[in-house]
Amino acid sequence: MSGKTPKVVIVGAGSAGLMLADGIADRADVTIVEGGIDPGSPAPRQMLYDYIFPASLDWGYRSTKGVPLLRGKVVGGSSSVNSSAGVRGQQWDFDPWGEGWTWADCLPALRANETDLQFGDADHHGDSGPIVMTRLKPGPIDDAFTAACLAAGHPEAPDHNAPGALGIGPWPTNRVDEGRWGTLAGVMPGLRGRVTLLAETTAHRVVITDGRARGVELTEAGESGTRVLPADVVVLSAGAFGTPELLIASGVDLPGVGEHLQDHPWVMLNALADPDLIAERPVSGSLLRLGLGGDPHEEIQIFPFSAHLYDMSRPVGEVSFAVGLMAPRSRGSLRVTPEGTAIDLGHLAEEIDRRSLAEGVRVAADLLDRVAATGIVTIPDNPWWRADDLEQQVVARAETYNHPVGTARLGDDDDPTAVVDRRLRVRGVDGLMVADASVMPAITRANTNLATMMIGRRAADLIEL
Repeated sequence: MSGKTPKVVIVGAGSAGLMLADGIADRADVTIVEGGIDPGSPAPRQMLYDYIFPASLDWGYRSTKGVPLLRGKVVGGSSSVNSSAGVRGQQWDFDPWGEGWTWADCLPALRANETDLQFGDADHHGDSGPIVMTRLKPGPIDDAFTAACLAAGHPEAPDHNAPGALGIGPWPTNRVDEGRWGTLAGVMPGLRGRVTLLAETTAHRVVITDGRARGVELTEAGESGTRVLPADVVVLSAGAFGTPELLIASGVDLPGVGEHLQDHPWVMLNALADPDLIAERPVSGSLLRLGLGGDPHEEIQIFPFSAHLYDMSRPVGEVSFAVGLMAPRSRGSLRVTPEGTAIDLGHLAEEIDRRSLAEGVRVAADLLDRVAATGIVTIPDNPWWRADDLEQQVVARAETYNHPVGTARLGDDDDPTAVVDRRLRVRGVDGLMVADASVMPAITRANTNLATMMIGRRAADLIEL
């Protein structure tokens, strides 16, 4: 595209979209199309500290079982409304992604994105990126949980993002002054004046003619009609639900679109505690990561947090001990039907997932007993996790950890189910890319936000301008 400044339209101002924009803003004419609001810069206090948001900041997705699937409808995407959990994944997560996406390929982007306040001088961390990483002072329940884990033989893990780390330690979290530090707070301020942001603007489809993306059909805020925003390159960064919807609406008929959906299922073991003790560290305190049977690939997360913080109908003194299955085999799908978008998460469809999550609950139950023995929490009578039919119990109680990935996954040319190639180009359509969690060929054994930001940063290196 020599001789002119290329026009790039990015659909989605979330974790990946803003990182991509940041990487190319000085060599392209970039327009970002975002369906949600722009809260402005600096990010307002409620976007930094609130945990319950109005429905207007959620895309309103529901699973086929009617379960809400929260996705941030706001600049910064889900990084503006999540819990800022900053576990990024291990070498064994990325190496199976293959050529161009191994740990060695992805680590430079992970480092470039972060400023790690405790471990920034380590060669596997960054010290000058826009996303500030830190570990918060634990509260009393975190201290009791940590002591229980150590007593049970789990090793200490002061840095959960160190290569090979497993064990008990503080949550890595992207926060500044304990406020949520996603791409709205960390990246968007530096983009203002360098890109065009069209907030509260609906993207309907990518306009494709003669096998090439020509632009995006959209409706801007306050307008009733549509117009086409021309582009030399269109990048879909609308997330694991929004991107396949747009591909389908645009007539991209590839067998992998909407397939291979993965998500981390989790269950809660709830106990009661003094509300004042919970309030000292309601979230982002301690985290146990363990490999079932000693296999680090079979990872389980266990950690306590305030149930009331996310659901005000729960008692103020209720603390949830979450158990997350981080290496699920089960897969679901997203289908666009005349009745709407049907999202089947596929949780625990595979027997091995049911067994593994049940085993994770047994580990958590033992730890909870140890914590309760100190008197800091009280376990309810006849708790569900002591039932004989534990596998059935976890199937009935499994919820979403809200980490959907894989619905437009990357792969090799000989993989008929791959939607994008290793440079994130949509197969069969020139000038069209995908850069978000939907391209992950397999879910990371970690909270997916930092890996999604990494994909955006990698896309800035891969885009052909």
